[in-house]
Amino acid sequence: MTDSAFQSPDAAETAFYAAFAATDLGLMASVWLRADDARCVHPGGDLLQGYAAIMQSWHSILSAVEAPAIRFRLIDRLQADGLCVHMVEERIGPNGEDADLTRVLATNVYRRTDRGWRMALHHATLPLVETDDAMPSDASVATLH
Repeated sequence: MTDSAFQSPDAAETAFYAAFAATDLGLMASVWLRADDARCVHPGGDLLQGYAAIMQSWHSILSAVEAPAIRFRLIDRLQADGLCVHMVEERIGPNGEDADLTRVLATNVYRRTDRGWRMALHHATLPLVETDDAMPSDASVATLH
């Protein structure tokens, strides 16, 4: 298992998506915070709590698929006091078929540790509707909550 010291949240995020794209469980394991308070929600899945449960889920996912095509784009970030939150748009699908990539929205939270930045939370969800990447500015638009 790789035990990299990610010097920034961006470096940890790049490694996370590289691990996913390469179906590399060792690299994926090195990205995650090894703690009981790590959390993960895969699209359509339940809350996974703790490093062991999260790694079991990634083992199941990564061993069941061919290396997927993954594109990711940082939408927004907030960083303070040893935590960094990234809002990310993911595009995931069969390798070599960019036109058929599924859009996923994710929140990735990174925590600074004495061994570099680690992912503490990944929450991914399929959006209800496709958008043109612009948030509505009309206050009369209904919201879900």
